[in-house]
Amino acid sequence: MWLRVNNFVNKVKKWWASYVFQGTPSFILAKKLAALKLDLKKWNEVEFGNATFKKQDLWSKLNVLEAKEETLRLTAEEKLDQSNLRTDIEKLTLMEEISWRQKSRVLHLKEGDANTKFFHRMANSNRKNNGIESLMVNGTLSSDQGIIADYITHFFMNLYSEQQANRSFPDSLVFPMIFW
Repeated sequence: MWLRVNNFVNKVKKWWASYVFQGTPSFILAKKLAALKLDLKKWNEVEFGNATFKKQDLWSKLNVLEAKEETLRLTAEEKLDQSNLRTDIEKLTLMEEISWRQKSRVLHLKEGDANTKFFHRMANSNRKNNGIESLMVNGTLSSDQGIIADYITHFFMNLYSEQQANRSFPDSLVFPMIFW
């Protein structure tokens, strides 16, 4: 919804560049994201406010003009206002629709949601499915979890360990000494 507002991306870039924090890169990123969140909330309130009230206000203004049009002829300026009101109502309706569509996708993520139990159950079922049920061990298909765990452990231990522990240092290399 915000991306449809003129210069929105430039506004975000300007905000992002204005934040100055000291610390590790992850700390700076977290602080910048928190600051951006606050600026976006303020901007959203100013830019969109309560869309329902704005739309009602636009409709009432449009109704006044249409009622006047039934009895009198509208001036060119009033016709332009009428056209602008219709355009604004369409834009606001589209923005509202986009907003509700976006909210419907993330409603389940909100804390205290009525569907929390459902989503926890889904996450746990996905975690249960995230495993190795059977594996080819020494040419035989095994489904014994103990054998599978041992085989995987030994595989990675062999992969990340050195076969030759004794490394000889070539005597032919000469390094100059550094004096202080």
